[in-house]
Amino acid sequence: MLQAFLQQFIPAMEQVVTLCVPLGVLYAILQRLPQAVYRARFHTALKWGFWLSVLIVVARVGTRNAVSREVAEGGAIFLAMIAEAVLVVLLLRGTGQREGAPVSRALKISACAMGLLLFFYHGMEIWLIPVGSVIGAAGDYHSAALYAKLGGFACGALFAALSSYIAYRAASALQDRRLIVVFAVQAVAMLLQQAVFFIQVLMARQLLASAGLLAVMGPLIDHISMLIFVIFLALLFVPVALFSQKRPARPDGMNPAMYRKMLVSVLHKRRWGTAMLVFLVCMVAMSSFGKSYAYKKAELVPAVPVTAVDGSVDVPLSAVQDGHLHRFVYQASGGEMVRYIVILKGGSMYGVGLDACDICGPTGYYEKDGQVICRLCDVMMNKATIGMKGGCNPIPIEHEVADGKLKIPQAALEAKRDVFR
Repeated sequence: MLQAFLQQFIPAMEQVVTLCVPLGVLYAILQRLPQAVYRARFHTALKWGFWLSVLIVVARVGTRNAVSREVAEGGAIFLAMIAEAVLVVLLLRGTGQREGAPVSRALKISACAMGLLLFFYHGMEIWLIPVGSVIGAAGDYHSAALYAKLGGFACGALFAALSSYIAYRAASALQDRRLIVVFAVQAVAMLLQQAVFFIQVLMARQLLASAGLLAVMGPLIDHISMLIFVIFLALLFVPVALFSQKRPARPDGMNPAMYRKMLVSVLHKRRWGTAMLVFLVCMVAMSSFGKSYAYKKAELVPAVPVTAVDGSVDVPLSAVQDGHLHRFVYQASGGEMVRYIVILKGGSMYGVGLDACDICGPTGYYEKDGQVICRLCDVMMNKATIGMKGGCNPIPIEHEVADGKLKIPQAALEAKRDVFR
């Protein structure tokens, strides 16, 4: 149950933090701009992003193929990258920051575009986490596993939201220039993460020649989940910038008591930086040690060796009638170890298939809490469909039940030996 909880807690935490921290830092900047129109438009953009993300998830779940998640997310990320780059340049140049400065249309549009597009992209990812859990329950909506997953999602999202609020309060205590530099660091971290994803989409759609990029992009794509630590590193700049900020000088004419009050206020604000460090350590631990435990692959139980007699590989039904997953292995003529699984589906019906699928290959299946699960992608199989072709189901194999035995033709296993090479 703890694994199921963490498998939802960690992605929810990472997605919400990646969304909310940079938007919180940006909002701290917008609060200091003399023109209130920036904040008003930014609020509207966030609302649009929120509802668009909900709409796109509903459309995707309801229609399956009407909305391409890859295209929608790729387009949003491309536009968000442009908005972020423009926004950083404008803020570093001081656009709209002087008292009495006119409203900058470019600053307003780029800030609103960033808020809308980030909420659209990450919102989609966030909503799909619990939706995927509910769909995966396959009608069993009152199981402890589903409750653990939904609880993990809720706790992860709340933890990340609290972390983001602390980051916002710590950022609000920074001096103007330091605040903008911190936002720039956040934007660069996001741009790196987004660029990897966008190039991956282009390569998958064959819009970008992958031959020359594969040497560079291959390792990045294989370890794309590690890019969250780039976001965490950028987040570290918030407390570091706050702690390194010099103590304010005593203004001319201010009496000592008022100055001491000012210093106490500064010390109180630094506590947000301390809290940010504590939460950051927790998030790093969750995304490293927690993730390692959450996605720890179950070891496959040893397969029982079987041999062919008169062209048939037979297993007594008495050995597979307990309703649990059983694994067998047959050594083919070329030396390949062809594994197959057997499970009683109900009555006299048996699910029989290779210990491999067309999508994940020969990684195998294991049993957990009475469910058959793919060892590579953690997809839970519907027992009723084992023995049928499609998805992550075990590759079907010819068999028959006769004379108290489950019989598989030797030729059928020999024909599948290439799967296990």
